[in-house]
Order: sequence, then C-alpha cells, then structure tokens
Amino acid sequence: MPIRFTLRASGGPALVAVAALAVVGCGAGPGKPASELAPPEPASASASASVSPSALASASRPLTAEQLVSAALPQESPDEDWHPVSVREPQVSDRDYQVSDPACRQLLAAAHARRPSQPAPAVVGQTFNWEDDNGGASTLASYGNSGAVAVFAEVREGLSTCRYYESPAPTTTYKGTVTVGPAPRLGDEAVQFEITAPTEVGPHITQYTVVRTGSVIATFTKLSVGGRDIRAFPPAMIAQQISLLQQAQS
Repeated sequence: MPIRFTLRASGGPALVAVAALAVVGCGAGPGKPASELAPPEPASASASASVSPSALASASRPLTAEQLVSAALPQESPDEDWHPVSVREPQVSDRDYQVSDPACRQLLAAAHARRPSQPAPAVVGQTFNWEDDNGGASTLASYGNSGAVAVFAEVREGLSTCRYYESPAPTTTYKGTVTVGPAPRLGDEAVQFEITAPTEVGPHITQYTVVRTGSVIATFTKLSVGGRDIRAFPPAMIAQQISLLQQAQS
C-alpha cells in the first residue's frame, strides 16, 4: 500500500505517514528526534579493523552542545515553520523500530547519532524550510575518544550492504530502497546516498550526506516528493557548515 500525502496551503506535499519519515530521519523538528531507532548490534570486527591510525590521528577535540549550537548554520529569514537549532538528548530508544535489514538499521542509527556511545556525544539538530519545498534537516554530533571515527566506520559498513529495508508505519509499510552515490570531497571523510520509497504522488526520496570532520559527524538530509522539490541539500550550505565546524575545533 502506498504512503498517503496531503497538500500544504503553499502547494507542497506534506507526509501523513509521519512514522515513515521518522525512519529516514526527516519531517520532525530537531527537538523531537526524527528517529527512535533501537541500538544496533555492536559494530563488527570489520568496522573496527577499518579504523586506520591516520583516521584516528585526524580526530579533533570534542565540542560541547553549546559549541555545536554556536557553530550551526545561521538562518536569517525564518518563516512560520522555522525551527532554531536545538540540543538533543543523546538517548537511545529501548523500543525496536523494526527496520528489517540489520545493516540498514546500523546505518541509520549511526547517521542519526542513535547508537550507544561512551562517552555520550553532544548532539544538536536543525530544520530548514524553503518556500514550496519539503525542506531538509541536519544533525551535528560530537564524540569524545575518537568516537566519531568509529561511528563513521559503522556508517560505511552499513552502507556497504544496506540496499533495501521495510519498516511498519501507522497505515502501511515503509519500503525504502538505498542507492549509494559518489562520495563528496568534504571534511575528513564523507558518504552520500538516497533512500527512495513509493507513494501515491510519486517517489519519496531522502538524500543523505554524512560528513566526518574531526570529532564531529554532520548528517544532512533533503526530502523530495514526486519530483516537486529541490533534490539535493544545497552544497554551499553543507560546505559552510563543515567550515564552521572546522573553525570551532581549531
């Protein structure tokens, strides 16, 4: 069964099956976590082995939540739906979100800073709304003790095999197909991929750009529905955010 949509007053589609968006990390304000993924299984030995000494050396000092807020992108023209950057509690839900593929579950949990980590990371979220567009969001998570390197290894490991998953939603089953794109040259390491699900008004596509810069993992998501929206998170905004994070860690 396809996911149902309604139309905003401005003409842009808004998702009714909110839980489906929550699985892929879009559609909720950063103060109310978009993903309540249960903690994934511990990273396998292959993920740990993939952490090179040079990658560990590139990790920078961790940032506090307040420093992450200060380093977030400025928003000069907020509209009525604007949400300022907000601190998110580094909690992991005990409930199983029932993502059918374990690799996809690991990928999403790591990308959204929803996996166990000691010490717990500082996490902030930011929502972006553009006129006649479903908008996007960012999550900034700073880890101590080279944790960002290990978590990014989990992102890479999950992405190496995650290609399709299903997750229950209130009215239907979310069916996400994962497509890996070329890795952008950003930060210390980066990946980009899209999750596509069928809907009544056309494909629901969420583009992910996940970047590690020092101790921080920045995840940018951009929602496009039925070809009505800008497909990608603005590259200039991503580059600006990474630059601000690098300055904060220098």
